[in-house]
Amino acid sequence: MQRLQSGLVMMMTLLASAARAQSGMGAMQGMSMPQHQPVSSDALRQIKRIEAETRAFDDSVAAERAGYIPVFGWIPTMGVHWVDRARMTKGQQTQAAAPDNLMYSRIGGRDSLVGAAYAYFGAESDTTTPRLFDGAPPWHEHPDLAPPGETLTMLHVWFVPSPDGPFAGTNPNLPYWALGLAAPDSMRMRDPVFSARARRAALALAEVADTMAILPNLGRRPEVAAVIGPRRDSIRPLIPQLRAAERSGDASAWDRTADRLAAQWDAMNAAYVASARTTDGRARIQRFIAMLMGEHGHE
Repeated sequence: MQRLQSGLVMMMTLLASAARAQSGMGAMQGMSMPQHQPVSSDALRQIKRIEAETRAFDDSVAAERAGYIPVFGWIPTMGVHWVDRARMTKGQQTQAAAPDNLMYSRIGGRDSLVGAAYAYFGAESDTTTPRLFDGAPPWHEHPDLAPPGETLTMLHVWFVPSPDGPFAGTNPNLPYWALGLAAPDSMRMRDPVFSARARRAALALAEVADTMAILPNLGRRPEVAAVIGPRRDSIRPLIPQLRAAERSGDASAWDRTADRLAAQWDAMNAAYVASARTTDGRARIQRFIAMLMGEHGHE
């Protein structure tokens, strides 16, 4: 329990810290996007079993009744993590049928169970992770969320489509679904240019879907708010344009609108960056934004 509380405090510190180590979006655009690794039929069957076993928690009300608690709020490309504290503090997770995290996000106007996760605190030097699924999908680490000398090791399992695969650390489809939009074309997400555009557009949409989702503390600073507010206003009329493009099947119109959304995010991100006050804060926020974009650290 003490470790979990330490992790929560560190996450809140991360969210409150200012900006990235490199200004603008140049570094983001140049990052390699996650690659969808093949998943075996056995692993897919295992995921289906976990999904069936957690169906009783189809909504967050049921999760709350079962003792799960929400942490961090809605993270745009992860949803809201609901944590079973007792399970999470028992060391390495060895039971696939008993995930200690449930993930919810808004789809079709309601909070929906979109996945589960396994998490535990361990020594940074420990490179051995549990093998819960066929193929041993890689776990990812959050050293910023753990006490010194330790790391928080996690494995996400998505019950909904994810362009990076069912074991990806993040799912860029969530902000689109939260606003009633279709997810970006999963085949086109294999193209690095399209993928970078769609992920940046996703974060722009997230700024409208939930204004407290990304960097709320920085957003309250006058110099940041002066940029963020008008940018959000510019994003809102682009949402029906994106919806019209997807319904008509006009890929070129979708791309043009997504580019405009991505440009709005670039400007908002630059405003967050410009408000940085410490080098450590910039480094932390760099990692946080990279995480939202899908760049988890895998073991």
